[in-house]
Amino acid sequence: MRTARLALVVALAVSAGSAAPAHAQYVGPSQAAPPPPPPPPPPEEAADEPPPSAPPRGALPPGQQSVPEWSVRRLRLWGTLGATFAYGQSAVSLGGGVGYFIYGGVLPTLDLGFSFGDSPTVFMVKPGVDWFLPVPGGIVPYVGGYYAHWFVSGGLLPQDAWGVRGGFSFASVGPATFLLGIAYERVFTNCTGTCAYWVPQIAAGFAL
Repeated sequence: MRTARLALVVALAVSAGSAAPAHAQYVGPSQAAPPPPPPPPPPEEAADEPPPSAPPRGALPPGQQSVPEWSVRRLRLWGTLGATFAYGQSAVSLGGGVGYFIYGGVLPTLDLGFSFGDSPTVFMVKPGVDWFLPVPGGIVPYVGGYYAHWFVSGGLLPQDAWGVRGGFSFASVGPATFLLGIAYERVFTNCTGTCAYWVPQIAAGFAL
């Protein structure tokens, strides 16, 4: 009987020893699967680009036509050389003028002139308005009209005339300008002799 009990104890010990490795192979929940890979690092930010420099005065965005100089510099002053007629006699005319661009190339003007020759001497006041066509480039065509009043010496009555004119304005270095054109004038008060004629116009000045 004692031998039988000893054999039973040995058998139970052997069976328990053989089951122990299976229990030792248990893997806890924390080791059931490998941890997920870390997220990729964020992309490097591009270096900040310097802000674009401010465009120069009067410049337009890329792809647009350039602005003529007269539309940027609004105030214009000039001196003139030409010819005038009074009481059927021609005379050399010197003068000056001022104008201010208001919109779209429209330039109201005021000219003062002094004409001298054989006779008579004439002092002229001539308000007008010109339109410079909005075209790119250094040569800008213009057209305009004006009214002229002449104070005439030698006891002669003053004269009045209307006129139309046209020509080209040539841009040059900096604010300087040069104008070459022609005008048609017609005297309508106190006319004696030639009452309608063509006169050349030459002007040089600068814009502010």
